[in-house]
Amino acid sequence: MEIRSVDLNLLPVLDALLRHRSVSVAARELDMSQSALSSALARLRALLGDELLVRTGRGMLPTARGSELAAPVAAILAQVRDQVLSTGGFVPAQATRRFTLCLSDVGSYVLWPRIVQTVRAQAPRVRLRLRTLAQPAIPPALESAEVDLAVGAYPGLPGSLFQRRLFDRQYVGLVRAGHPLAGQRLTLRQFAAASHVVVRMSSGIQERIDEALGRQGLAREDVLEMPSYLMLPPLLLAGDAFAVIPGQLADAFCQHGPFVPMVLPLALPASTIRQHWHRRFHEDAGNVWLRDTIAGLFGDAAP
Repeated sequence: MEIRSVDLNLLPVLDALLRHRSVSVAARELDMSQSALSSALARLRALLGDELLVRTGRGMLPTARGSELAAPVAAILAQVRDQVLSTGGFVPAQATRRFTLCLSDVGSYVLWPRIVQTVRAQAPRVRLRLRTLAQPAIPPALESAEVDLAVGAYPGLPGSLFQRRLFDRQYVGLVRAGHPLAGQRLTLRQFAAASHVVVRMSSGIQERIDEALGRQGLAREDVLEMPSYLMLPPLLLAGDAFAVIPGQLADAFCQHGPFVPMVLPLALPASTIRQHWHRRFHEDAGNVWLRDTIAGLFGDAAP
């Protein structure tokens, strides 16, 4: 039997009859006349080759075939209501959805724990997954729904993505407690002469530092490059290295170790932290809820 030849309007009729076992009650629920409902039942019997319900001394009772169909028909109609005809409402306390977020290593260290804590408090059955992707891989991941939301400083993402500003991130220096420069007001020459640990990210902040020093005829000569900010703490503790890192990450490191933040002797542009998502999910209620939750945590107006 081809599904295209089936009148799917008959499914609510069958569901109502199997639940109520009464033509009159089912007709009232479906706002149909009894004659129209009886006609629909006759078509169902012809379509499925079974009586489905028969009259007995105890009223209408389902046949064996009718009993078998009750649960799958009800499930099909529930899926159509909830997944096809739903207006997209999202109830956090009841949701069982999984969200995948893309964050940088800084975001993973600073933002991710608070996101997890808040989401679990509001939506305990929601599952979370964290991804770290290179910037060029983020747009296709958002388009394909491999990632629901990208949060961070990603200045190279295309303008076709939706975005929402959260806050501006300033940069500071960080050294171990007891470092020869700790607590000093640095000159530009002292800064350039220090032993530096450099992490080059998509923000381009290290390149800005090199350009600013170059305009003054200076350069950082003693430089050790590393791929991640999260590798910095043991290296800073082991020697007299100096690192330029995001201020929020410096605060987090200082909570867990003997580090001293330093005011930089040069002006650096702030990095703007934004949420990014694809237009396919702009109206998706779950995505909207997640974006609003994160904005409530980290937006400029957040506590």
